[in-house]
Amino acid sequence: MTAARLRTPSDAPIPADGEARGIDWTRIYRIFMRALAVMTIARGLSRWLVICGGPNADGLGFEELPPGLQASTVFFAVIELVAGVGLWLTSAWGGVVWIIATAVAIAIDLAMTGGILGLVQLAARTWPATAADAALLLFYAIVAVLAARQADDTITE
Repeated sequence: MTAARLRTPSDAPIPADGEARGIDWTRIYRIFMRALAVMTIARGLSRWLVICGGPNADGLGFEELPPGLQASTVFFAVIELVAGVGLWLTSAWGGVVWIIATAVAIAIDLAMTGGILGLVQLAARTWPATAADAALLLFYAIVAVLAARQADDTITE
């Protein structure tokens, strides 16, 4: 027979009135990584659709694309799926691979504005896509730092 234990207010699933409730940055980080994973996997699969014979945004098939654009399509098709799986697993390497893929995409977009032609001119995206990726990178960095601080505070208490 087990001994009965008295419940305390801290055992309650909902915090008592006197307890302070803060933002759970770890949960926000995990939800953000999963949402980002879905988006990244969808982008990777759309690139694989182009490789497998579907039209790209310009209505061209993969064989009709210039070699530079074919190379960037294959690169992003592979790296975005790898990053998406890593993000879904909420692993650190998933975030790193996604940051690398996003940094390369932003670098291509910024190089286009600098007047570099060739592959950059073909693979560059519109400004809203670049701005969205930059905003996602900034949000990722902020939430990751806040979640890590919260985890450190929990360990030290």
